[in-house]
Amino acid sequence: MVTRGVAAVAAGVAAGVAVGLAAGYWLRRSHSLLRLRLRLLSATTRTVVLCNVNVPVALLPSPLATGLSQDAEGLVLCNVSLCDGKVHSVTPARPPTRRLRHGAIDLRGAICAGCWVDSHTHLVKTHAHPRTRNPTGSISDALAVELDDQPRWAACACCRPIAFSGKGGAASMSADGDAAPSPCPRATDVARRMEFAIATAYHHGARAIRTHLDGTASPDAKLRATVYAAFASCRERWAKKGVVLQGVANLYLPLWRDWELAQRHVEEAMRHDGVLLGAYCGNVADTPPAETVGALDALFGYARLHDVQVDLHIDETNDPRCCCLLSLVNALGRARARGYAREVLLGHCTALALQSAPTRREVIDGLRGLAPVTVVCNPSTNLGLQDRRGSAPPHCTPIDATAARTPMWRGLTLVQELCRAGVAVGAASDNVRDYWHPYGDYDGLEVWRLATTLGQLDSAPCEGAWAHLVSDSPAAAMGASPSPSGAAFDAGAAADLIVFPDARRISELFSRPQCERVVLRRGRVQESRLPCYSELDDLVQTASTLTVDRATVLRGASAMDPRP
Repeated sequence: MVTRGVAAVAAGVAAGVAVGLAAGYWLRRSHSLLRLRLRLLSATTRTVVLCNVNVPVALLPSPLATGLSQDAEGLVLCNVSLCDGKVHSVTPARPPTRRLRHGAIDLRGAICAGCWVDSHTHLVKTHAHPRTRNPTGSISDALAVELDDQPRWAACACCRPIAFSGKGGAASMSADGDAAPSPCPRATDVARRMEFAIATAYHHGARAIRTHLDGTASPDAKLRATVYAAFASCRERWAKKGVVLQGVANLYLPLWRDWELAQRHVEEAMRHDGVLLGAYCGNVADTPPAETVGALDALFGYARLHDVQVDLHIDETNDPRCCCLLSLVNALGRARARGYAREVLLGHCTALALQSAPTRREVIDGLRGLAPVTVVCNPSTNLGLQDRRGSAPPHCTPIDATAARTPMWRGLTLVQELCRAGVAVGAASDNVRDYWHPYGDYDGLEVWRLATTLGQLDSAPCEGAWAHLVSDSPAAAMGASPSPSGAAFDAGAAADLIVFPDARRISELFSRPQCERVVLRRGRVQESRLPCYSELDDLVQTASTLTVDRATVLRGASAMDPRP
């Protein structure tokens, strides 16, 4: 009897395994068939209709969004017609029929979103793990580790052997003056990691990325040239695949008041297409407001002169005394009065959540009248950095690195309050797999999910109302809106869309990684692969020891005297 029972159990297990394998096979096969059908349709007809797709309400143009019924999660069941690579029309879904007309495909409630726009990243230092581990995970140590790692960026075995010895740091960075040397063709560290990151984002469905060009304020001219060259090469190559790549040339905010240094920085930045101006504002709590406003005035003056956008790292600290946003409202108001009309992106703004109610109101009311302004939160990075053990002056309020202490603050800015007041908001990946944040994969879905979770946006009023955080809103901030209205699903918008065949509800969408998503570029199925981490092993397998004194590092990871 025991033997017979064991045999029965074994047979049941075997049958279960067989069923599971078969189900997995058919699931994979159904996804392959969907891709094949979409490829065939786009190749044989000008018009393809995606029937019965659930579109987040935030991605629909306003008149259409108000005229269609939505479910509790903010999804609208639609038929999306694509013609010649563009969105032709969006209409209410009709009751299913047994036969669809030629060119139509029934997606049975699958969620369909616009391709991601990642408006705040750091592609120069991304994927540096495990060679540069942050010992405390704090902002203070992230700055020190970054300065220690910088010599590797322009290094190769022929010209910078010290960078491979683990003995980098500020002391190893040469001051090459105003020279503009060509980067060594064998110094591929930045270019390879940047390419890896963009390929990953592209696979997940990104259509536009803005990266901060860390290292472009370095005293090392060869390092600056290397960063700009890597950016230009990636920008040109990925533009052919429909990806918009922008770069931000930052200075530590007080240095914008140094006319000679700032002028040199701007001239070099403006020689490169797709580059705008920015600043690492740091902790301004102990800086006279007049100096902060003066530095911002200078930055906006250069931006107006060259007609470029401005992008700021601002109030990224746990210090409630820091509110650079008040100075920003002052300076930007003056810049607007002088005719500066370009988009301004404000990254982080975490300390705004720590201000008094009157200060919050003053900042929000001020920003509301200075459009186009977009506040972009970085949920994953600031969840890890803010309220962290090891935080230290001058950048943060000190927190004992040796204490057993759980963080009590989420590090998120006032997303709901800003949005309700009419200030544009977005969310972005920020740092990925480096000393600022050791995880991430440049997936807009993960950013949307995390922002929704941390900001409790699912009931404010629903998840679908916040899909613009990683799509239409940052696109507007980058000057890369898909349509005149800014909506991804407006008529005439490029058909850069993502279909999630395994998710009919946002609760399903956010609960699994959605590896089987189908990305459409101009209405055609994207063919891509996720790059393998082993491709970077030779760059990151040798770990270095932190050698830079934390107290000598400026915000933006530059030495105390950054002049060339």
